[in-house]
Amino acid sequence: MKWLYKLVLAVLFFAPIGASAQGIDLSVEIEENTAELLGENTTLALKNKVDKIITRNGMVAAEGFFALVPSIVIVDEGTVDTGMTKMLVVSADFTLSVANTMSNTIFNSQIVRLRANGRDRQSCLRAMVNQINIADVRYAKLIKDSQEIINDFYTNKVPMLIAKIETMIVQEKFDEAMAALSMIPDNVSEGPKVEKMKIDIYNRMLCNEIKHIVAEAELLVRQGKINDALSLCRTANILSPNYSEITAFMKRLDDQAAQAEAEAREAEARKLDAEKVKEKTLQEANVAGDQIKQEIVNKLNTKSPEESLAANSSTTKKSTVNKFGKKKSLGQILFGL
Repeated sequence: MKWLYKLVLAVLFFAPIGASAQGIDLSVEIEENTAELLGENTTLALKNKVDKIITRNGMVAAEGFFALVPSIVIVDEGTVDTGMTKMLVVSADFTLSVANTMSNTIFNSQIVRLRANGRDRQSCLRAMVNQINIADVRYAKLIKDSQEIINDFYTNKVPMLIAKIETMIVQEKFDEAMAALSMIPDNVSEGPKVEKMKIDIYNRMLCNEIKHIVAEAELLVRQGKINDALSLCRTANILSPNYSEITAFMKRLDDQAAQAEAEAREAEARKLDAEKVKEKTLQEANVAGDQIKQEIVNKLNTKSPEESLAANSSTTKKSTVNKFGKKKSLGQILFGL
């Protein structure tokens, strides 16, 4: 990402830098005037040519602090009468420069004169782009000399660069620190230290990611989104030094689920027990009620001879016979009906 590289450069206050462990990363940045002159299609053809020059010379065509900047400037233009038609003849200087994209300074360049003819300017310019020879030794020398300049810069500046990166690490600016480290060639004396710093930063980034995942998963659990929390945990990198935080979280989640399930089972069992006790109590109450009822009925239906005689002879005692001459029911006796 170009903005990230530029941010690193701004933080480190670097002069021209741009080597990586694999070589120099060179982007292609075509001048605005040249792009306007060539038009969209011819500009794309020019960019493809320069990309090939970079890769042919062992570099990587990618965004970085340095760019290979092609430009075409017309120096002469005229027409030639062939007898049957008129042809336009155009001469131009093709300049290939190595530039620092942050300071917009050029520290190495190569100029090649191109000449082409055609029916119009655009056809001439397209013919010029086609003439560019990606195997030209002048372009190879340009890139080689630039690489030597950059390597010399790193030889003198790497200790200062590492100190700046260590400050970034303390400030937890891991993305910027990793980007800056990736720009240091592997052939410097501090190469082993650089590699160790890369591993350390990567592990710190992984640790931060784990902490973020656990915190977000905790929030999802509180919201009742258990499945979402589990899915999030599965995205964690198992190689993270603190991956145990993920396993501990998931174990805690399992334990909580098991405990909730056990409590639910226990509550259900208590509910069933309560229903059984209630049913048994009701049955016993019904039985007791039936027994009491039967005892009362038995008392009403079974009287001693003395009680019968006293009932017939006494006019002061309340009769058990209602006004219709029938024997009173249990309900009438109990409730005074």
